[in-house]
Amino acid sequence: MVQFSELSRRQFLKTAGSAAAASVAVPVIVASSALERGGPAVAGEAAAPGGAGPQGKPQMKLSFMTFVCPDWQTEKIVKFARQAGYDGVEIRVDAGHKHGISSASSAEARRATRKLFGDEGVAIASVATSVQFATPSAETHKQNLAAAKANLDLAASLGAPVVRMFAGGGIAKLTPEAAQQVAAAFDEVGEYAKGSGSCPILECGHDIIKGAAEAAEVIRRVRTPNFGVLWNDSKMDDLTFAALKDRIRHFHVHDEILNPSNTNLVDLARRMKGIGFRGYASLEIIWDKNVPEDLLRETASRLKRQIAEA
Repeated sequence: MVQFSELSRRQFLKTAGSAAAASVAVPVIVASSALERGGPAVAGEAAAPGGAGPQGKPQMKLSFMTFVCPDWQTEKIVKFARQAGYDGVEIRVDAGHKHGISSASSAEARRATRKLFGDEGVAIASVATSVQFATPSAETHKQNLAAAKANLDLAASLGAPVVRMFAGGGIAKLTPEAAQQVAAAFDEVGEYAKGSGSCPILECGHDIIKGAAEAAEVIRRVRTPNFGVLWNDSKMDDLTFAALKDRIRHFHVHDEILNPSNTNLVDLARRMKGIGFRGYASLEIIWDKNVPEDLLRETASRLKRQIAEA
């Protein structure tokens, strides 16, 4: 058996609970602004398998973060993802999840994990970390840079295309100095991982990167092509799209999409199809316990239909 050694809970929508109860009782390299989002950034490097619709057009894919199943071991996670129709799994590291996958995993464990996912035809969509780059402490910043590089190495060994990181840092708001520090950090770790098949991505729509304006302040300062962003919502307005579209690699969607009447993903997938996006919308549902399997199955089926409709 393969086994390996956040954010406040988001409140579950009451309507989602009642409606749901009635209905259910290989490696990718970085994206640059000139190339398809979620696909390769360097000519000649391999694109992700899948991600195409019935007419062969680029299409958003669906994954879940291991926050939906913190008590499951790796084998169950992978088999469930395949059976339920998810295209990939986003591995949350350093959160005490039973999968135990981390930057401390041995080379043998990494190979076994990658083979397990590959054998089941399920992608490792992302590695999600707690790394924060806006901390004013020089020593803590150094530790975060080291953690980022270690997790980029992990992602490369697993075939995960992106690694989620924050600005964060425990500061009240994004200042020009903080934006420069965050951008410089992404330049450093992006160049470190360049050519490895894994890309560091900044979570936007969260902490001090509250929206389009803050995201743009960081993005315009980053120089490495091996850098992307994540939008932390199932809705995206025109201003946010304009700010992020050249670097967008990944999405997190939350409790709202559990409501069967929610159709946010239709609009999001339609918007992203227009720029050739082939990355993931990933369920980040944080209940501090496993989300019911029937609810995850129903949600996958419904969201895949929404994506196909886009």
